[in-house]
Amino acid sequence: MQTRTLLAAVATAAIAAMVTPSLSNAQDTTVKKPTVSKGEVAMAPSFNSLISAINSGTASSDKIKSLTTVNAADVQFVNVEDLLKGNDPQALNDALSKNKDGVDALQSALGSNPALGLLLASSDTAAAKVTPPAAAPMPGMAKPSAKDIVAADVSADNKVILYYWKKQ
Repeated sequence: MQTRTLLAAVATAAIAAMVTPSLSNAQDTTVKKPTVSKGEVAMAPSFNSLISAINSGTASSDKIKSLTTVNAADVQFVNVEDLLKGNDPQALNDALSKNKDGVDALQSALGSNPALGLLLASSDTAAAKVTPPAAAPMPGMAKPSAKDIVAADVSADNKVILYYWKKQ
């Protein structure tokens, strides 16, 4: 009987020794800790994100209309030609023709938004050279105009991706 009690006591002590360290390292889920962002995790623009942005043209134009101030550093220009490499150009043309009204609404919204208008070439001077380096969509090359923009993504923190296609 004493042997069983001794074995039970040793087993209990061994279990307590193993469990105690893991309990002290357990997370307290009842305490609210402030979340600190360590940087952005942004997806790089892709052919799929382009098609998605084209399909949501009207929603994007509404977001563009609501933007009152935009930092040049928060605007990214993406050349559709780069995204077309290895993808089906017909899928792009189909999406553009299916969503022509949304693309037209987006181009109109871009043309009437003074904050983004500064980063785009005017329709009359589409060959204007980029001078401010922060706003440079393509260093040393012509800025796209509003009519070159085929899609846009506006994130919750007002970062804007403008997809342009300069068709020759």
